[in-house]
Amino acid sequence: MSFDAYEYVGVIIPGALPTLAASLLIPEVSSLISSEGVELGTLGIFLIVSFVVGHVVQLIGNWIETTEDMLGLGKDALVLNETRRPMDVDRWQRFLSVLRSEGIIDQEELNSSSWQGTRKEVYAALQANERTQRIDAFNRTYGMCRGMVAGTILTVGLVLILGGAEHQSLALMIFVFLTVPLYIRMHRFSRHYFTEIVSQFLALKGN
Repeated sequence: MSFDAYEYVGVIIPGALPTLAASLLIPEVSSLISSEGVELGTLGIFLIVSFVVGHVVQLIGNWIETTEDMLGLGKDALVLNETRRPMDVDRWQRFLSVLRSEGIIDQEELNSSSWQGTRKEVYAALQANERTQRIDAFNRTYGMCRGMVAGTILTVGLVLILGGAEHQSLALMIFVFLTVPLYIRMHRFSRHYFTEIVSQFLALKGN
């Protein structure tokens, strides 16, 4: 079994910000990390807690993605909504034509129920031909950004709950300068992920 650093980094980083916020806002924890400076043992504890919190944060990220799908704003909307699809009509039709010729789909258009299975089959074909490096990079960046969006939202909540009214401006700054840009970047990489799957599959099939 190969070591995948993303399985840890992709959880620790989203969990680090709310963990740090809680550490600074709870006096007992704050005194622990500030009295002697950051030592190796303290850093290790911080990373472990961030890893645990990060899994909770990623769960919130899953809820964000589910809510987006319900509102028609998620990754599937890039496929199902023609106005949001980040590619020209000709390339999309060539993609559908190849899918039909390969027997992956038998309908004229993809829908919410058929896209998930189609995407997995396309990815499996690309993976077998070692064409998924850029796709994986885009997907991991998307997942990281989604986790950081969830982490900053949780941090805003912690600042408001633990910090009181005097920290409202800080919570607003975190939301404006971190949550919103990360959310925009998250969607940017979901588009990259989608277009790369289509482009790589067309290149594989010589279309």
